[in-house]
Amino acid sequence: MTTYFGVRDGQWRWTGEEPKRFNSSPGVERSFCPHCGTPISFRSTTMSDVLHLYVATLENPEALRPTLHVAYEEKLTWLELGDGLPTCFGPDYTKVQPLPEG
Repeated sequence: MTTYFGVRDGQWRWTGEEPKRFNSSPGVERSFCPHCGTPISFRSTTMSDVLHLYVATLENPEALRPTLHVAYEEKLTWLELGDGLPTCFGPDYTKVQPLPEG
């Protein structure tokens, strides 16, 4: 499990050395630090105008608050979400669904 935040193209820019890129599966590009290998971002052709960055790469990850859970069907069975945030099945978070009961 990981935590991403999405930023639309044109709303961000690299300020240092650009990361290396890797096509991990058809339609999916991931980036990572060329020096240490730390994962940095994820991009999918299904939402190609948005770059998803790992929250863990931020200097202050507590500055962001989650707004929903994406790909809810992929969660581990023992993970219980009780925060009341909306959920989305699959990667397209424009299709938000209510949190299942139970």
